[in-house]
Amino acid sequence: MKTDVQKLLTQWCDALVELQIHQPNQPRLDGAILCPACQVIHGRCGELVYALLALADISGEKKYQTAAEKLFSWSESLLCDDGSICNDAQSEWKGITVFAALALCNSLRFHGTLLSQPQKKQWETRLKQHGDWILTHIDEHFESNINYNAATAGVLYLLGNYFDNSPYRKHADRMAEYVMKYTKDGLLYGEGKPMDGVTPKGCRPVDIGYNAEESLPMMLLYAQQSKNETAMQWVKNCFSELLFFMLPDGGWDNSFGTRNYKWTYWGSRTTEGCLEALAVLGEQEPQFAAAASKNLRLLEKCTCQGLLSGGLDYERLGIACCVHHTFSHANNLAAVLDRGLEINQTEPLPVELWQGAKYYPVLDTWRLHWGSWYATITGYDFEYFSGGHSCGGSLSMLWAEKSGPMVLSSMTDYHLCEAHNMQQSMHRKIQKNMTPRIETTTQQNIWASCFDSGAKIRVFEQGSTLMVLVSGTLRSPSHKKLSKAGKYAMMYRFETDALEVSVWSEHCAKFYLPIAGAKVQPMPKQTTQAFCLAGGLYAQEYVWDIKAKHKLKLRIEQEK
Repeated sequence: MKTDVQKLLTQWCDALVELQIHQPNQPRLDGAILCPACQVIHGRCGELVYALLALADISGEKKYQTAAEKLFSWSESLLCDDGSICNDAQSEWKGITVFAALALCNSLRFHGTLLSQPQKKQWETRLKQHGDWILTHIDEHFESNINYNAATAGVLYLLGNYFDNSPYRKHADRMAEYVMKYTKDGLLYGEGKPMDGVTPKGCRPVDIGYNAEESLPMMLLYAQQSKNETAMQWVKNCFSELLFFMLPDGGWDNSFGTRNYKWTYWGSRTTEGCLEALAVLGEQEPQFAAAASKNLRLLEKCTCQGLLSGGLDYERLGIACCVHHTFSHANNLAAVLDRGLEINQTEPLPVELWQGAKYYPVLDTWRLHWGSWYATITGYDFEYFSGGHSCGGSLSMLWAEKSGPMVLSSMTDYHLCEAHNMQQSMHRKIQKNMTPRIETTTQQNIWASCFDSGAKIRVFEQGSTLMVLVSGTLRSPSHKKLSKAGKYAMMYRFETDALEVSVWSEHCAKFYLPIAGAKVQPMPKQTTQAFCLAGGLYAQEYVWDIKAKHKLKLRIEQEK
């Protein structure tokens, strides 16, 4: 009987094979996978060779091996003469070589017997070229984010063991030691420029999606391959803290992350996935096994017409699935199968067993669980791109037991800041800033609470309620210009099954509340639809007028 993991992997690979290009006379096209959503070839689709070979070995069906061999031949078109591989045909980025090497090495060590000797030699030659490039290019001075140093630690030690190459292993040790220094409040930082940057509030660059689905799994790979117990304990500690950012349905809250422009509800758009790592750790600790099970169920729910979508509401709105989600995560499923890992736990997550408020100074962010509510209030002031995550004491995430995701704050200005690695939205009328906020505008300018990098947040218990008080100054998107609209204040009052929100502005303004699955009172005169491409949430956007120096008070309840 097929396991749930194998069924999902088969579903994904069947859909991807259907999209494979067959043009024998066009070697720069033949074998690639065409993305129906983006109408391009994503260069990293070549990494799918591992998942295809794994499925060929497991199922005995030749079509998967044929597809893998064609894909390997096509990816030669992106191979550079220095041994690296380009992210895309129109991209100069070569750091992605480390993940191409991971796919090739896993293909060879688990399923190399499927290849003929000439084929195996060809694959190993390219793998060695990749390894040599990684050795000489990715170090402490590599201009990128911490995920590449973590990936180098894991992948280069893996290659060191495969080729019995001591310089590879030595460099991997060096990178692992470097990565483990980038920890604060139990979280790995370094997903920003500069990696060791510090904001006026003392915040560091942290991205939950990249940590959960790439950096920590790669450091776990290093710990296992090197048998480094110090690194293993570091990974466990980091993942234990990270689980407080997993939602009860297996989603990851990355509403405030530095790289949330690539946020997807189950993780992050171009990362490897978290299932294998959580399942490995779950063999000894139930909390990780539970997280793996919940994330797997969510991946199943977000699969539409055989492909992995970016969130729960993509299918509802008829939004095409970008293939990058699927081929990036298919290898993770293959690794779970190859390693014989079980994903079938039903225990609650640590965050479900805990009630209260937890503050992360490195993020200036509060994580809350009160009654049936899960929420994030953020004042995080590390900006990766202009128009990135919200701050200002925003309610960037709201999740409830009856309704599921209700608020998922996207970029304040969704745009293709990484054009090759993001999906375009054709839903222009409803693609909006999904952050609850106080806002005022003129013909030339906009000022809002979600842009206020200097906001103050206080959280305290008051009897059976949890209170959050926010105060700040409305600012422009640049975060630098103080608005003539003046000061603002917000209060969130969490009860067991209801949420009261009070907002105040020094001058006339509007309050925007994009929210799904909610009963809101009093209802405003103005309502429209809104969609968060990053978190995949379709919501109702409510808009109220705020009179100068008058308080607007709302009550929010969950829909059944």
